[in-house]
Amino acid sequence: MAQLLLPNSGVAGGLLLLSALVTVPGNLAEAAEIDLTYDSVMDMVRPDVHPNIAVHHNLKITISGQNDVAEHRDRNVKQYSDQNSMVQVLSSSGDDSNYASWHAAPDGKLIRLQNDPQSTRTMTVTLTSGNTCHLDVNDQLKPGFNEYAFLRITTHTIGYFSSYKVVRTSCTLH
Repeated sequence: MAQLLLPNSGVAGGLLLLSALVTVPGNLAEAAEIDLTYDSVMDMVRPDVHPNIAVHHNLKITISGQNDVAEHRDRNVKQYSDQNSMVQVLSSSGDDSNYASWHAAPDGKLIRLQNDPQSTRTMTVTLTSGNTCHLDVNDQLKPGFNEYAFLRITTHTIGYFSSYKVVRTSCTLH
């Protein structure tokens, strides 16, 4: 049973050992996979008015032994869906640093920071004993804004939302 070592972005030259929480079979070249899902409810106020839009989000994260992070994500609402992906080195700025990046926290958590036009989303994956985990999703408006601006699934244009609430999360390690 090999151990997955992730760099500790808070201590220069240090290593964050997640192996007590995540075990990777075989050698370090093999990958750890984490499936994250969450459901959100939001109220669109413009360009159209649509209350109580329920969106289901899926993220599949693969962390290689070389600390490459591959993320494949999709979301859906009713009959509409979209998908995207990115690859980066854990704790780097990533290929799409203006949108989202993954970091290892000193306390053994994985943190995903997402930069939307008028808000930020922080996803925290807490790896617990055995092969279990917990996902927290927190959205916060940026100073000076009172609406969330998200890419609409149906048109891929920006929509504005008066509220955004995560109502369910799940996390599974493979």
